[in-house]
Amino acid sequence: MTKTKRTKTLIIGSGPAGYTAGVYASRAMLKPILVQGIEPGGQLTTTTEVENFPGFPDGVMGPELMGRMQQQAEKFGAKVEYKKVNKITRNEEGIFDLETDQGTVQSKTVIIATGAAPRYL
Repeated sequence: MTKTKRTKTLIIGSGPAGYTAGVYASRAMLKPILVQGIEPGGQLTTTTEVENFPGFPDGVMGPELMGRMQQQAEKFGAKVEYKKVNKITRNEEGIFDLETDQGTVQSKTVIIATGAAPRYL
């Protein structure tokens, strides 16, 4: 039997945009679930020193920055889950159904913050 979860806000993506959405959605009491997918932390986890991020005048390593952003989103109540998204649809009631490798998540609102993937030569 497929397990179905429900939430007010679903965030797909765990880079800077996803974690920022998690912080603000949590502070707005929207009880977000943030789906990390196959690349937790996004591209910044593969980056060394990040020198242009606000609040770090001496720079910060990419994986450290992403870890700190995840901690902050979780501190305010975002639930971070590791799942692979297979499909998203919207049913006749206007509810989104996100099919993952671990069951279905239903939500009234979906924020897609999947970022980009590098194309190596």
